[in-house]
Amino acid sequence: MKYVLHILFFLQVCMASSQTAHDLYLSALAKDSIKDYNGALTDIDKALSVAKDNDSLHILHAKLEAESNNFKEAYAEINEVIKHSSNYFDAYMLRGIIKAKSGNYEGAIHDFTKGLKLNPNSAKAYYNRGLAHAYLDELKLCDKDFSKVIELDSTYTNAWFQRGYWRELGGDLQGSLADLTKASKLNPNDKEIYLSLAITTYKLNQKEQACVLLNEAKAKGSSTAEELINVMCK
Repeated sequence: MKYVLHILFFLQVCMASSQTAHDLYLSALAKDSIKDYNGALTDIDKALSVAKDNDSLHILHAKLEAESNNFKEAYAEINEVIKHSSNYFDAYMLRGIIKAKSGNYEGAIHDFTKGLKLNPNSAKAYYNRGLAHAYLDELKLCDKDFSKVIELDSTYTNAWFQRGYWRELGGDLQGSLADLTKASKLNPNDKEIYLSLAITTYKLNQKEQACVLLNEAKAKGSSTAEELINVMCK
């Protein structure tokens, strides 16, 4: 009987510790969502003190370190996760993001590609890889990835926006116009979409419509649009 009581006490302690770690994890997520990174890191540090081998906690901890611009610490931690969990999709996604934020776009592409081997239908992975290709001026490859995102999720606003933005820079003005128009319908409150749409429209020699779009972007809070109005709409 005494042995059984010891076992029950042990299980209760384990359950309490697990619940505490879970509660702290949820608290950290909530603080992360409002950009209280220091508060979130404090919660995750406490959670790791009772569940030090939990990969999900380490991934969130690394994410928070990266958001606090502590890239070296974040990179080291996520490497440890990948070292003993080499098929962890979220770990590759986070390491790719950390590499991209550090300017290592080729390394980011490698990680996003590894993630896609684990989850070939991840719109997020294609989107992140598309951005990395774009920052390397690999416009055909970024266009291909953004197109795949749209194939997987036609409501992915940022994919329409980014494909349209980079198509404009690559000289495909009609393609840019179609994409940015679609993005503006999916998110009619985004000032950056309207700003890019105005620029593409202006390059297509539709000055009057471009000025209408610039004024809409200005009304949504774009200071850049206000500057362009003074130049393009006189």
